[in-house]
Amino acid sequence: MAIDYQIKKCMQASILKLTFVLLPLFLSSCYYDNREELYPLDPNACNTTDLTYDVDIQPIFSNNCAVSGCHVAGAKLPELETYSQVFSKIDRITERALIEKSMPPTGQIDQCSQSQLTQWIADGAPEK
Repeated sequence: MAIDYQIKKCMQASILKLTFVLLPLFLSSCYYDNREELYPLDPNACNTTDLTYDVDIQPIFSNNCAVSGCHVAGAKLPELETYSQVFSKIDRITERALIEKSMPPTGQIDQCSQSQLTQWIADGAPEK
């Protein structure tokens, strides 16, 4: 009987210790998910606000259109190296690059550039 009492006391002490160890673990696992912390804004996200030719659009043309053998001085194709050249062909650019997606011939421009061009044109194609 004395052994049973000692076992019972030992088990109670073990359960009490286990409770004090596990309780903080259970309580610390309860927290409120914060959307901003879980899904922070991507610093490389595509900007489609306040776009200008000089800052945002000119690099798209320099990297995709005004390259050797294409829309540069001396080529048979219309030049697309300056704002005035691009602006004068805005309807054709919209048709070929954004609607048909047949330009550039090496493959369509990336989605962010397409979105930026579309928004820039919708905003009136500002230069600066």
